[in-house]
Amino acid sequence: MNKTAYHNQLNSQLFDYLPLTPDVLAQSVYITFNNNEMIQQEAVPMTYFYLLLTGKAKIIKDQANGKRALLHFLHPGDSIGDLTLVGAETEPKTVIALGKTSCIGIPIQLAKQELMQNPLFVQALAKEIGEKLLLRMDYYMLQQTYPLDLRLALLLLETAVDDHYQEKMTETAEFLGVSYRHLTFTLKRFKEQELVEKQAYGYHINAKALQDYVNQKHKGSSA
Repeated sequence: MNKTAYHNQLNSQLFDYLPLTPDVLAQSVYITFNNNEMIQQEAVPMTYFYLLLTGKAKIIKDQANGKRALLHFLHPGDSIGDLTLVGAETEPKTVIALGKTSCIGIPIQLAKQELMQNPLFVQALAKEIGEKLLLRMDYYMLQQTYPLDLRLALLLLETAVDDHYQEKMTETAEFLGVSYRHLTFTLKRFKEQELVEKQAYGYHINAKALQDYVNQKHKGSSA
């Protein structure tokens, strides 16, 4: 992790919906994370309200049996800590960087004292949380209506870093709501079709071939 003072790194196109004052940004920091570096640890009080600028991240939750559950993936334009900021979540979940990732970190106490007193900010944050909820509802609908091969292809395209997917297959199977055996069988077919290539850890994806596969599947389902 590398942390420096904020120097206008904020992409206004990503966060122009949030009324962030120059005074708040002047007290914020620009943070970069390396691949698999922890942005936020579960149950540890948040230090910052994050705005994800570049890269990707995943939200995971540790389970009582010692396993980890993949919950959601984050992309540029997403915020981290919104539920904590509005008081809906008292114990934050673990957030881990996927690839080189950069964020603006607004001190959480500053966000509570300044931003949450701004009705325009509260309204914008509520809208963002609502949009996230709708996206997750769409995802769960997709889980029930799309076949596994299409859902897996979409997941690989969405979350691969530099065309490399390195999530654990047990966690991926749980995230997709299928058995480990069903997942590995589908990946075997992807390898035979040269959509992915097994590597020492994870899979290298043929992004163009996978996208063509997805497009063809969508075209076939709408015919």
